Amino acid sequence: MTCDEDLVLGRLLNVFVDICLLRAGPQDLPGSVFLVVLTALLSLLTGTLVIVGTFGSLDTALAAQLLDILLLLGLLRLVLQLTGKSARFLQTAAALFGSGALINLVTMPLQLLGSGVTSQGDAGELSGLFYLFLIIWALVIVAHIVRQALEVRMASGILISLAYFLIVNYVVQSLFTVV
Repeated sequence: MTCDEDLVLGRLLNVFVDICLLRAGPQDLPGSVFLVVLTALLSLLTGTLVIVGTFGSLDTALAAQLLDILLLLGLLRLVLQLTGKSARFLQTAAALFGSGALINLVTMPLQLLGSGVTSQGDAGELSGLFYLFLIIWALVIVAHIVRQALEVRMASGILISLAYFLIVNYVVQSLFTVV
């Protein structure tokens, strides 16, 4: 990689971190098909690794994560078209996938910590509490991205992100066996 490529990748990573900290939004990303594909693949990989324990096998976790990504793309396209903001699709999709991949990367060590201790111990409870916090924070990040993409209030973004979360969980758990 050249120095310029390193700078671009570093800047992109900083934007994704800033999105996760609610300091930037999807409008701060380039509208790039390549970036959407890259972040979707990273989200697919990291998301599959995070949920493989829930589904008991790698192929089931991969299928569930792929379904999640396809539902996200479909619902995002629909909502943006209905609101007349379809030009924001690439940036919003990249923001959702990139921030999701970062949250997944933070989740992985917590899962390792939680799996190595008993659920009755303080470390297990602390790990569970951090995991709950990450789920809530992930919903806040999605709400923040949706709020900026749709130009709505944060409360509306939270309702949309919560509805998406519940719909996807219902569909995935209806189609795949959770261990």
